[in-house]
Amino acid sequence: MHAVILGLCMVAAGVFAAMFRAVVSYRRTAKPRYSHRSVAMELIWAAIPCLMLIACAAPAVKLIIALPDKQAEPPRTAQ
Repeated sequence: MHAVILGLCMVAAGVFAAMFRAVVSYRRTAKPRYSHRSVAMELIWAAIPCLMLIACAAPAVKLIIALPDKQAEPPRTAQ
């Protein structure tokens, strides 16, 4: 499970690096670039965090389901 979380952190670091690079690259342009909106890119940009969340939640849910069900014991009285 630690390897999965490490991999997701690496992906997140890559996304932040790409975002930082884009911000630094395009802030220097005097004239704004015209670009078409890409539906595929928007879907991919939204799907990556969703997949990361599912990848983190799946092992956690599996672990919670595998935990034994412990009933609360009644309090002991002094005898």
